[in-house]
Amino acid sequence: MTRSEAAGSGNLVIGCCVISGKSCCVLFDSGATHLFVTESCVRELGMPVCELPFDLVVSTPTSGLVRTSSVYVRCPVEVEGRVCKVNLICLLLQGLEVILGMDWLFANRVLIDCREKKLLFSNSEEPELLFSHGVMKEIRDGA
Repeated sequence: MTRSEAAGSGNLVIGCCVISGKSCCVLFDSGATHLFVTESCVRELGMPVCELPFDLVVSTPTSGLVRTSSVYVRCPVEVEGRVCKVNLICLLLQGLEVILGMDWLFANRVLIDCREKKLLFSNSEEPELLFSHGVMKEIRDGA
């Protein structure tokens, strides 16, 4: 999928992140388990890559199964002023430079507002959203 196809899709949330001072197009993807970066971005930034002792097989909607063993370890990624270090798996991607999946969303307590196409970062001062089983537990505990 190209950047323009992603931007035109009503189902995707895309934005920008900064890696090594370079603004990159990022897809925030709750359907992806891991985090990915394009091989061209890695080459352009001269990012140090580690080779894993095994191949990862990644299922992609456009290219089917893709094998890779390259990972950029502890890469500092900035999203909306928040910086965290992540492990980015190198893949041949077109149009999108970075995909931040569930590992990043979970670790950073980020919710995706699909209607507004924006990210909601957890703020300890705001009430926490509870799922039905969490509400029942709170009621049992006297809330």
